[in-house]
Amino acid sequence: MHRFIHRASEHRSTSPHLIVVAFLFVVASCSGEGSTLQIEDEPLVYLPMGNSLTFDVVDYYSAMLEEDFGVEVEVRDHTVPAQNASNLLFQLQNNVRLRDDLAEADVITLLIPNNEWRLPIQTVTGNLGLDPADCEGDDGEQCLREMIDDYKTQVDAVFEELTTMVDPSEVLIRGQDFYMFPTNGVYTEETFEMVYPYWVEAQDYVEEVAGQYGIPVAQVCDDFMGPDGTENPEESGLIVSDGTHPSLDGAQRIANLIHDLGYSLAG
Repeated sequence: MHRFIHRASEHRSTSPHLIVVAFLFVVASCSGEGSTLQIEDEPLVYLPMGNSLTFDVVDYYSAMLEEDFGVEVEVRDHTVPAQNASNLLFQLQNNVRLRDDLAEADVITLLIPNNEWRLPIQTVTGNLGLDPADCEGDDGEQCLREMIDDYKTQVDAVFEELTTMVDPSEVLIRGQDFYMFPTNGVYTEETFEMVYPYWVEAQDYVEEVAGQYGIPVAQVCDDFMGPDGTENPEESGLIVSDGTHPSLDGAQRIANLIHDLGYSLAG
């Protein structure tokens, strides 16, 4: 295997430098100790939140829900291209239509974007003419530590806000971690090895917090990139040439990983 060194090409979304973290949620217990989701009245209401990374995943997963439960699936789509984590939190707190739809949801998928990561990662990698020294710190990585600390704060707040409105023992929530992708530039061997541990730290934190609410997380990063991050998901056809978005095969694979978590509610 080789270390994932990849050049990003043109982004297909409205933001050419979008960096996001994807997290899909549907209530269930990793241990399977809770009850199983039951759909008695049609349609099954499926509410995805996130951005363009999950557009095709939503289509595949909703088809699986329809087949498994034998009912019509109504997708109330709250994905927003190019939003960041703080905007997602704001929507959860203030968007009346979103809050009303959450109250009626049977299944929820949530992607927590990390568009705030764009500038720190571009800085530390010297992308777009930025000076890595501006990241500061004795090791030149202070901006990455601040990036992760802020992200963890947002993750805590998103989970807390979501679960105050939605009981994970009654509504299905599933989590998905995220494969690494570049910020409109080239990762050298050195810069990849610098950034990758922070990327993994963020995903581990999401899984940790999700577990506190009985929400399992699909291991997309390991599946796409291997356990040490050395596999290039573009070369295996899982992401498209923009270096960011999943291909149809990749979206199907993510949906399969989420589906494999089953339909047990949090205990």
